[in-house]
Amino acid sequence: MTYADFLVMIRRIARIVNLESKRIERNHGLSLPQLLTLHFLNQQPHYKATHTQIKEFLQLNASTVTGITTRLMKKGFVAKLPPATDKRVSSITITRDGAKLLNKVPDLDNRY
Repeated sequence: MTYADFLVMIRRIARIVNLESKRIERNHGLSLPQLLTLHFLNQQPHYKATHTQIKEFLQLNASTVTGITTRLMKKGFVAKLPPATDKRVSSITITRDGAKLLNKVPDLDNRY
């Protein structure tokens, strides 16, 4: 495999991801990172995670994750829980509306 073949394969993958992301946004009103965040929260114990855990799962910087979770909160799909013991760490949890939406979008565990 040549370097050019490798670049073509990466470009094809990027195009497929871009098209799938646009389809999900058009059909469900969510960006791909928002959908991945909901999916991650839905798989966590007690359906909640810290901002840092979401950041590490998505492999994005903290400010980007803050934007994602803020938009999901405005849509009513996640909620911020008050800190239990450590006042510096709060949890994000999926709401009932967020869980209902996940039932309507493509299943990320068995997609291809």
